[in-house]
Amino acid sequence: PPEGLDGLSIVPTVTGRPESQRDHEFLYWEFHEGGFSQAVRLDAWKAVRRGIDAPLELYDLRTDLGETRDVAADHPDLVARASRILAGARTENPHWPVAEKRAAS
Repeated sequence: PPEGLDGLSIVPTVTGRPESQRDHEFLYWEFHEGGFSQAVRLDAWKAVRRGIDAPLELYDLRTDLGETRDVAADHPDLVARASRILAGARTENPHWPVAEKRAAS
């Protein structure tokens, strides 16, 4: 990969070699299909924001793999941490604008 990227390959994990996987503080991704959404994985926790100003949802994947029980109200510390990550992980890019900005263009 080019120098200066802050990304991390997950090939070792998806190819069955988890012992070769580099550690990471979190995994971040976003979706632009059907509107803007962000997500971050913090160990067994997954935080999701479905829209730029939407409330943050939090799921404990150890007990809720289907993401059916939003436990954000029970874990304000994790919600605050995930919110900081979501705010800092995104880089504005004209090719990937947030949905609200795309609709206004």
